[in-house]
Amino acid sequence: MQSSYRVIKSSSVISNKPKEIITEFEEKQEIERNIKQKEESETNAKNFIDSYENLAKNMIENARRQSEEILSVAYQEAERLEKEAYEKAYNLGNEKGYNDGFNKAYEDGYKSNIDKALAEAELIKNNADNILRSCEEEKDRYLQEKEIEIRSLIFNCVENMLRREVKDKEALNDLIFETLSEVKNSKSIVIKSNKIYCEEFDRNIDQWKSQIPLKADVFVIPDESIEEGSAIIERDSGKVVVSIDIAMEKLREIFNSVE
Repeated sequence: MQSSYRVIKSSSVISNKPKEIITEFEEKQEIERNIKQKEESETNAKNFIDSYENLAKNMIENARRQSEEILSVAYQEAERLEKEAYEKAYNLGNEKGYNDGFNKAYEDGYKSNIDKALAEAELIKNNADNILRSCEEEKDRYLQEKEIEIRSLIFNCVENMLRREVKDKEALNDLIFETLSEVKNSKSIVIKSNKIYCEEFDRNIDQWKSQIPLKADVFVIPDESIEEGSAIIERDSGKVVVSIDIAMEKLREIFNSVE
């Protein structure tokens, strides 16, 4: 309590000289304010400098980034232009190379090998002609060699057919008719043959006489001495022998006379 009392008492004492106390306090406050302002100024200056440095750093970073982007775009564009120029040059070079190559191939290949190609083509043509000619000659030679065999084969077929038919009673009808046509001016005619044909002759006499025409008297006489396939026609001035054998000989002559 005593202490508090003293403070109050002292304060009361000081209050007796108020001017001096206020002046000292104000000076102290001014000093403190100046110090504070200085500190604030320094702080503000430092902050300003830091801000400026940050701004400068940001500006530099942005400029660097923008420059890198510009350079990147420039590099890409340069690469694109370079690639485009290369492709154009390549295509032009290819086209020129193709044309040059074609022209060179034409000059060196076609012109230099045309004679060889034509010679080979001519050789192939000649070979084909030779083969065709050989085939034709071989065919002609074969036909010439086989002609006799072919004719003989045909003749034998006809002969065998006639030989089988000679037993037929009508086998000699055509031969008799042809012979009677040749001797139609005779006054009388006698037909002699194997009896197997006589009945057929008698049946056709009137028809033959009408068709030829034939005015002579015709008689049919069987004769067993005459072979089958044969007949004898007697007339005023002689006789005519008809037979399958004679017909076959004439047929053979016809075959042989054909070229």
